[in-house]
Amino acid sequence: MDKQKNKVGSFLLDSAKGVTLGISVAIPGLSAGTIAVAERCYDTLIDSITSLRKEFKKNFFILLPYLLGLIAGALAAFVGIKRGYDVAPFTITGLFAGFILGSLPVAISELKRGNGIKEIFKHILAFSIALLIAGGLGVVTALTSFSLEIALQNREIYMYFMALLAGIIGAAACIIPGISGSMSMMVIGMYFPVLNMIMRGAKKDPSFDYTLFSVFRDSTPHSGDMSFFFTGILFLVLLLIGAIIGLVLASKVMKKLLADHRVTTFYGIVGLILGSLISMFINSSIFPKYQEGLQTWDLILGFVLMVLSCVGIFFFIRFSNKRKEKTDTQPTQE
Repeated sequence: MDKQKNKVGSFLLDSAKGVTLGISVAIPGLSAGTIAVAERCYDTLIDSITSLRKEFKKNFFILLPYLLGLIAGALAAFVGIKRGYDVAPFTITGLFAGFILGSLPVAISELKRGNGIKEIFKHILAFSIALLIAGGLGVVTALTSFSLEIALQNREIYMYFMALLAGIIGAAACIIPGISGSMSMMVIGMYFPVLNMIMRGAKKDPSFDYTLFSVFRDSTPHSGDMSFFFTGILFLVLLLIGAIIGLVLASKVMKKLLADHRVTTFYGIVGLILGSLISMFINSSIFPKYQEGLQTWDLILGFVLMVLSCVGIFFFIRFSNKRKEKTDTQPTQE
């Protein structure tokens, strides 16, 4: 009986951890990898994912509570983000940016000065390339008239490949402590198009109403058109397949990179984080809102929340690391 209670309690605890991971997955700037490290389940998740094919049943049941909690947490966060961004875009962006700044020390703590010109050059190159890619993508989407949302509405064929790529990049980024999967999707311009597909916006625009829920409503048998509904389902399935591929590949690649080129890898990670900060404030989703004019209260609240979320996540990570160090140094009972 006690053994059964322990199993149920462990399942609920892991599910609760999954909820926090799901929230961090949904919120750009929060790193699921960092949260997993803080909650001391990072190694468990990485080992289970990389060993899933060898011992499928055992690792599947280890991952199941985390997965269920993650889905619940992500969906709840998506609803709040979607509604909040429609009303106060700069406030939400500032909140996300604060999370990024607050978690930046996690990656910076891994940086070390290189021994010799060759090693220093590798570090600078990794940082520069990552910074240019992460920052440049957002700027390019903002300065061009290209819109992934319109491409989604028109069902351009390459959008299906983009869905797969977005899933791979978003899930892969979740594996790296200090990097946010949602932030990575925001950088490549896929975050809000995907969010709009899943969630109905607070503002209903009949001329541009293509969310999965509205598609389902408009594709009932009397309308005679179910094509958009199946397009939405296919898009989300490809996103999920990409996420699975990204998790498996990233787990193995990160294990290899951190083992053989740890410091250089973290220079690249810091470059990605700083570049993503640029892309968060200059991208195709928020740039048009600057041109329309933002509310004064939205700007002020955005800066305030950026500071508060930065300080909050910084001390949360610091407290978690100290707690982990204290636990690790305690003598084990024989």
